[in-house]
Amino acid sequence: MKKFALGVFCFSLFITVVGLFLQTILIPIQDFDTISQEELKNIQLDLAINYPLGIGMLYVGLPLLVCSSGYLVYCYFKNKLRM
Repeated sequence: MKKFALGVFCFSLFITVVGLFLQTILIPIQDFDTISQEELKNIQLDLAINYPLGIGMLYVGLPLLVCSSGYLVYCYFKNKLRM
């Protein structure tokens, strides 16, 4: 079970990082503070590599990352307490 959790952890970390790069705007924007949330979303939809896919990958990757890392930490401390 621990190998499966480690595989899920690596996969979810990869999915999260790729999703972050897909939804990020790679073009610098001036006066970022003056842009409203609606305008920012429209800019992201236009200028990001693939904003909807990136957001979807983040929504899948982050919960898997949290759950698998929590399980791996639990297994680590469980083995430490036995010794």
